[in-house]
Amino acid sequence: METLMIEDLKGLLKKVQGFIQNELLPYEQEHQLNAEEDIPMETIQWVRKRSRELGFYGINLPKEYGGQDLSLKGLCLLKEEIARSGAVLWGQVIGEIGGPLRIGQMLESFTEEQKQKYVLPIVTGEASCCFALTEPNAGSDAFSIETTAVRDGNDYILNGKKHFISAAPYADFAIVIAKEIVEGGKGRITAFIVDKQTQGKSGFELGKIQVPMSGERIHAELLFNQCRVPASNIIGAPGKGLLLGLKRINTNRASHAAGFVGMAQHLLDLSIQQAKTRVQFGRPISDFQAIQHMLAEMATEIYAARSMVYDVVEKIDRGEEDRAGASMAKLFASEVTNRVADKAVQIFGSQGLVKGHPVEKMYRSSRMYRILTGTSEIQKNTIAKELLKA
Repeated sequence: METLMIEDLKGLLKKVQGFIQNELLPYEQEHQLNAEEDIPMETIQWVRKRSRELGFYGINLPKEYGGQDLSLKGLCLLKEEIARSGAVLWGQVIGEIGGPLRIGQMLESFTEEQKQKYVLPIVTGEASCCFALTEPNAGSDAFSIETTAVRDGNDYILNGKKHFISAAPYADFAIVIAKEIVEGGKGRITAFIVDKQTQGKSGFELGKIQVPMSGERIHAELLFNQCRVPASNIIGAPGKGLLLGLKRINTNRASHAAGFVGMAQHLLDLSIQQAKTRVQFGRPISDFQAIQHMLAEMATEIYAARSMVYDVVEKIDRGEEDRAGASMAKLFASEVTNRVADKAVQIFGSQGLVKGHPVEKMYRSSRMYRILTGTSEIQKNTIAKELLKA
């Protein structure tokens, strides 16, 4: 696989910086976008279309899908830079929310028919998808899935509910992990492509929009009530559903960790600017050693997190299976971002407590990352398991 060279990566980062500063942030300001309000679909379509024109959207995909075969390291560098911008729509630029990043590692599992019908519209930005695994009683424990699939001729009948599924509110279809009931009443985990219910067409129903503490309206329930799905919509093979998740797990953890580092760096950038401009007792607060120490601690932890992330990313790019390292990166980066956000609120003082202030918003968001995409405790379980292997 051809990958971009270092100079190409530098040029790519410069290009995305230009897009963010000259187009994306001015667009958000002009349209007064707020991450805690519904984002119009035409807005999402605009940023996807423009990002695809510039080569960012789906950049991780093979060239036959319009991507650039970007390495995981390149993708993480790009993601960190975009997250650092603080843009409301940052997750749309490379297809993080409902786009190509959801399916990139699963491409070989789709049939040719599925690629034409479902994958290509995602690649072009014409459609959105979501990955539906989590349930109210099955978060980190995938084997406790209660959504069932029962064979009925050439179809399957799905019943159950998925919970807190990101990108669900505007997904045209979902990749659903269900317990397929087979002979003898036993179950096996199978992955299905399930369309959104439309008039006269069976599919999942969109349940409640689930607004987390970050205030973003991008998570929702998916409801399956006698939902009929053709057997041709199975991804991979029956009983192989969890393999899809496992394929994505290391790269996803590393990729998310890079985003956390970008967010932490944005918080540090804001804190440095605040320290230089906020005056107390006739002096900028950057003169006070207590503030200097907080900034130094923030920068040191971000440096450590970034070093950890790119160490494991380079191993993954070399084809190494480093489950412990990926979990360490996700664990440490999410915890660091939370600590950095806490210090940023302290530096901003009462301003950082005001509802809607960028630092206040990021403080709430950062707390979520210790739970989403695998809790800190689950990451520790994985690390310990790898350490204790015989």
